[in-house]
Amino acid sequence: MSDNDSVKPSGEDNPEGIEKVNEDNPEWDGSEAEFVSDDDTEEYEIPETGFKLSYVLTRDEVYKCLYHSGAVKTKGLRAVIQSIILAAAAIVFFVVYFTTKSQYNSYNIFFGVVCLITIAAIWIVPHIYLKSMSKMMADGKKIEAEIYPTHIDIGSGEGEWSIMLDGRSYIEEADGMIMIFTEKNRIFAVPKRVIEPEVYNEISAILRSGTEPAEF
Repeated sequence: MSDNDSVKPSGEDNPEGIEKVNEDNPEWDGSEAEFVSDDDTEEYEIPETGFKLSYVLTRDEVYKCLYHSGAVKTKGLRAVIQSIILAAAAIVFFVVYFTTKSQYNSYNIFFGVVCLITIAAIWIVPHIYLKSMSKMMADGKKIEAEIYPTHIDIGSGEGEWSIMLDGRSYIEEADGMIMIFTEKNRIFAVPKRVIEPEVYNEISAILRSGTEPAEF
């Protein structure tokens, strides 16, 4: 065999293919998913095959889950609208205070300040609350989940619980997370960073086919 015929690493044979795989999930951190079979199937049934994921949620990822779960009602567009209304009211109170003279004029400055304090509370208080909750819930415990076409098994032993992918739960993909909200107010979250690019689309399709889009 000549030098020109030497074997090339497989990655050099198809660089475009590798780039395409990584594009499926650019946030992947190198974690690997395992193929598993469902041990709970009956003897006469064909065992389901699925994907096993093991990971630890960071405090920031827990914060994102709580934020998207609806734990805080005043957020996003609602918070913006409320802030605009309060800001407009504050401007009116301050204008009246500085342009009129009345024995009741002190009330205008009082209500103007109250509007500004309320605006600050709309944006700051929820953030403090979610930070506190995420610090408490991010305990560093490893989460093990097995994702099958019909259900998800989370944990093991006495703490094991399942989610049936029968359309009764809701899914949202945002901030690098895949989050499923159950009808029993439980949350299952998978960071996209732990899903291999080769299986990301398949796992995403399984989860989406058995859930409904979340609307909070």
